[in-house]
Amino acid sequence: MRAKKKNKKRMDNMTKLLIPLAVAINMLAYTVLYSTTMLILGDSIGTILVGAICGPGPGAIVGLLSNLVNVIKNPVMIVMMPLNIGFGVVSGYLTKRKIFTSIPKTLLCTPIYGFIGGWLSGSIIFLAMGGDFWGNLASVFVGIPLYNAGVPKYFAMAIGQLLFDCIDKIVCLLLVYLIIRSLPDRFLIKLPYGKYVTRKQYSEEDIDFGEE
Repeated sequence: MRAKKKNKKRMDNMTKLLIPLAVAINMLAYTVLYSTTMLILGDSIGTILVGAICGPGPGAIVGLLSNLVNVIKNPVMIVMMPLNIGFGVVSGYLTKRKIFTSIPKTLLCTPIYGFIGGWLSGSIIFLAMGGDFWGNLASVFVGIPLYNAGVPKYFAMAIGQLLFDCIDKIVCLLLVYLIIRSLPDRFLIKLPYGKYVTRKQYSEEDIDFGEE
């Protein structure tokens, strides 16, 4: 029993170390990917990753902290905080379905993340802008043309955000999958949700947690 408590403590410590690392990944990915593509945000990679390997709670914390950092640079991001938190929570629950064990399973979840980051963000933007479009690529290339074609403004905005966010999430999910696959199973299995992303089953005796 004492050994199990010791092992659990070590897993918790690993999670605590991964949280600030994941926040840094979000910041770096956003800076690099969005500045070079103007399409891929990448600011949820760390959130999805920690949610997948550590669970919904730690994933939500990464999402919360990431948006708090973003608020310093752009106060408007405060209204988007629930979205990044949602990515972490959803990742924790979806990981139990072993979605990060193959590329097809990973990509099949794109619409779920796209709905959170696209449709819901579109709704928030629509309300924040007083029922008008935001001047981003989703509005310019999809939302406004749909509106001009007769689609109600809210649905035109939301559909545009959904489609563009799905593109972002395809890239994010693939990167998370590749990061997980690059990590040794014997490391992953020490994490709270590691057993859901490993392809090999380990018994507790196989796991070396080290010594104090």
